[in-house]
Amino acid sequence: MTYRFPDIPQMKDIRLKLENKGKRLRFSISGRKSLIYVPLIWYFIKWLSRLGIILRRNGANVYSLYIPPIPSEADNRHLQIFLNAWLFKKKVPFAVTIAVTDECQLNCAHCSVLENAAGRRPMALAEIKQAIAESISLGVTNITFTGGEPLMRADLEEIIAAVPADKAVSLVFTNAVGLDAARAAAISKAGAFGVQISLDSPEPSEHDRLRGREGLFDLVKKGVENALGEGLMVGLSTYASNPSVAEKKLSRLAELAAAWGAHEVSVFDLIPTGRLLRKTEVMLTAASRRSLLLEARRLNRRFGGRPRIITQCWTNHGRGFARFIGCLAGHYQFHISASGEFMPCDFTPLSFGNIRDETVAGLWEKLLRHPAYKGRCYACRMQDPLFRKTYIDSIPQGADMPYFIDRLSSPNCG
Repeated sequence: MTYRFPDIPQMKDIRLKLENKGKRLRFSISGRKSLIYVPLIWYFIKWLSRLGIILRRNGANVYSLYIPPIPSEADNRHLQIFLNAWLFKKKVPFAVTIAVTDECQLNCAHCSVLENAAGRRPMALAEIKQAIAESISLGVTNITFTGGEPLMRADLEEIIAAVPADKAVSLVFTNAVGLDAARAAAISKAGAFGVQISLDSPEPSEHDRLRGREGLFDLVKKGVENALGEGLMVGLSTYASNPSVAEKKLSRLAELAAAWGAHEVSVFDLIPTGRLLRKTEVMLTAASRRSLLLEARRLNRRFGGRPRIITQCWTNHGRGFARFIGCLAGHYQFHISASGEFMPCDFTPLSFGNIRDETVAGLWEKLLRHPAYKGRCYACRMQDPLFRKTYIDSIPQGADMPYFIDRLSSPNCG
């Protein structure tokens, strides 16, 4: 497949031919000053080749649920964003998470959904479709529908269908309640690329206790089966705490993922947000991060990359390809709440405005101009003491969430 780069004036004449050759990608490039772009493209492709594929679909390689299949039209856009950012310093987001509801059937102790948001009017279907269209126009290539529990929206399939498959992949982040065979078939038919299913513990009783519903672990297992049966990519999403790292629960969870046939496991740090906003003692220690990073590496070697284990510790550790990532908020992605609030990410309880009042592109530019986000951070801001002291600790108790960031002082990111 031949990639073009119409949104990069310096590369308008460049043609990149990308082919699958077994387990590796090969490329050739032509056009004016094309050799200038070879090193970064080569590095990107080398990283993918070393990462390894988790599935071949319709002649394309899938390396992660977060990346469009390669080669594809959506990946052409994805690579264009990467090159624009790192060669020409133009920040364009790769991803958006959109909360389609705050409603949920569970009562999780660690829930990150904003508290004190009651009374905010949820987005209507037309407003969500507009948010999708504006996000696509801005450049995103990954749209993840979150909640609450997105399967509680009866019109979720129509929302998914609004994502053009040639421009972006769409994911549904679910607790698996309601992910029966019929619903899995419906969201697959609507065009969903995959599902991310929450699994807090490899121990059935502990997962059920943490989520506040007996029998939920079995629903997760069945949901994985149903999603795979309908051709959906499946990722398990979990979080790491200091006790879970010490007990090496990720290894047992990865074994489950392999046995169930899941493609990927995403491990987020336990971040003080939502119900845990003021409980900074839950943050991972430096020793836990190092231990988790080593455990994930061992697991990826053990399983050969299927399931792939992705940790926030790797994203933030600043070495190798990870140095291109760092804090995702305001760099790789943004979040739109169920009431339309534009936020840096779904873990950051700060708003830059509402999509009902301003365009997505305008709000993105507003975020980039803010002192807290105009510079890159190589690790999660929500785990940075200076950021939290300035932007989180100063949020008044009982304030409506998300809190409008312009009400707070604004030092640069540390």
